[in-house]
Amino acid sequence: MKKSVFVVAVFFCSTIMFSQENKNDFDGIRKNGISFNFLGTTPVIGITYERVLSQYMSLELGIGSNSAGLGVKILPFKIKESTMMFTTGLSTTYADYKDGWLANGKRVQLYVPVGISYYGTKGFNFGIDVGPGYRMYIKESNNVNDDNGFLPWAGIKIGQRF
Repeated sequence: MKKSVFVVAVFFCSTIMFSQENKNDFDGIRKNGISFNFLGTTPVIGITYERVLSQYMSLELGIGSNSAGLGVKILPFKIKESTMMFTTGLSTTYADYKDGWLANGKRVQLYVPVGISYYGTKGFNFGIDVGPGYRMYIKESNNVNDDNGFLPWAGIKIGQRF
């Protein structure tokens, strides 16, 4: 009798444990991703870590050539594998271009990406977006000069989810 109660208790507890795991796993979606990034959260070139926070939102942290970024992506529809998903959100980036030939100085940029993302069943990760950005140039004395303004911005990322 004790053995059968033990077996039933273990079976019952294990089904509860696995059902909770699937429920928190957002239908089996891999929550983490590492991507190679061009523009977007890391101006020029960088690496982005993405974490799915809910069925409708993810957080991005990026490190690139003399830059760091943080962003949130919002999906109006549930995150699904093997489906192109519409995304929007907000990203901010800090970059120190020093005396570069395309840009120079320290800049902070806000970006409102609008695009699509794709999460493959085997972990493939792809995203492309465009949208308005607002650039703020920061002098060494931390004063902001008149080089501020709106500019078009875009981003593309390719990576792996785990």
